[in-house]
Amino acid sequence: MLFFATFANAQSLKEIQSFSADFTQTLYSFEENAQNQIVYKGKIQALAPASVRWSYTSPIPKEIFIQEGTMIIYEPKLKQAIFTRLQENMNLLYLLQNAQKITENHYEAVILKQKYDLYLENGIPKQISFKDSLNNKIEILFENIKVNSTIESHIFDFQPKSEIDIIYN
Repeated sequence: MLFFATFANAQSLKEIQSFSADFTQTLYSFEENAQNQIVYKGKIQALAPASVRWSYTSPIPKEIFIQEGTMIIYEPKLKQAIFTRLQENMNLLYLLQNAQKITENHYEAVILKQKYDLYLENGIPKQISFKDSLNNKIEILFENIKVNSTIESHIFDFQPKSEIDIIYN
């Protein structure tokens, strides 16, 4: 019976076609024996095969769109958007589909030499943690999670409400 439950959890990660949740993202930086932290909040929406929208509400509004190998970071207060071409299809659903089981509720994925730890609760992604290139620890906690619910594809289209500066990186 335990084998079946484990198989069902592993299989369900690969079968996630949409994911939406409120998130709290905490960045822990360690400098000169001091730990600092910054807390971000917002909502994530992801739709297979490769569309993601991170909508940050605090501490400042910001949106990150990932679609078809392009990432757009839109900062309304700065009236700018930065377009970046991604080296690999890096989005939440890709991360979930490439995660390997470590323990019953702990999975790990490695993308572009970056290790991500994924923690499940009742077979559903609940937290992701990793260290960034500056050795900061990032933890993303999901709440009010909806898996495989309907998400309209047009929400992933970047359409700023005013004139902005476009930066290609």
